[in-house]
Formats: sequence, C-alpha cells, structure tokens
Amino acid sequence: MKLTKYLKPDQICLELNAQSKQEALETMLKIFIEKGLVPGEMYEDVLAALIERESLTSTGIGDGVALPHVKTKAVDAIHIVIARSTKGLEFEALDRNPVNFFFMILAPVKVSDTYLKTLSSISALMKDENIRRRLLAAKTSEEILSILG
Repeated sequence: MKLTKYLKPDQICLELNAQSKQEALETMLKIFIEKGLVPGEMYEDVLAALIERESLTSTGIGDGVALPHVKTKAVDAIHIVIARSTKGLEFEALDRNPVNFFFMILAPVKVSDTYLKTLSSISALMKDENIRRRLLAAKTSEEILSILG
C-alpha cells in the first residue's frame, strides 16, 4: 500500500515543537483543520476521540514511532498527517523510549480493511532502521514523501 496516496507535502510537519502527548495530538489535528481535511467545528470531538484512544493503550509502538489514530464522522476518507520530532518526545511508547515520528491517521467510521492495512503498512515500513534514519535526516517534506514512497 502506498502511503503517499494519503499524503501531500503540506501534511508533513518537519519539526514538532510539542512538549507533551496532548500538545502533539493538538498540533497534528490542527494541521488537518488548516488543510481543510477536518471541519473546524469537529476539532474538540476528534481530539477527545484521540485522547480516549490513547487512554486505552499508547499508540507509541516503539522504535521512535507513534500511530495515533481514530475512526471519526469528521472525515469521509482516510487522511494522514506526519510530524517529526528530531529530539524525540515522551509519548508513553510501549518500549518507553521517546518518539520521533508521528503518523496521525483519521478514517471514516465505516472503513475497516483499508484502515487496518494503512496502520499495518506504516508499522511494517517503520520497523526498518534505515528508513527511520533517512526520515530523521530528511530536510524537506518532499524528501520525506520520497522516502515513504
């Protein structure tokens, strides 16, 4: 599955300046709103759903990667925003290490197969240490897209 199908350069934050898990979620969600992918009036509902999802189990899957995700009525197609923290952010990851790469995925309520395949594809791709190293060194959003493509 090509992740670049769901991404444009302006959906990539090269340096996430968040100081907390909640601030990271808020910052990424604001990108969805700024790009017109989520209606502004849905901000609080989607944020609450993301926080609730995180309360179940952290989406920090390890190796410096987090996949905050939720199904929501706010979108009618799968959308992804990527944020990178070069210094790493405490995100309660399963391996207890800081997170450098955040892939926020919002999907429509009725989509299952593609949603799970998207999560699985990102997880598999990000297990590759070479890819993580190249993503950390990337200077532009276009370079990140090229690496992910």
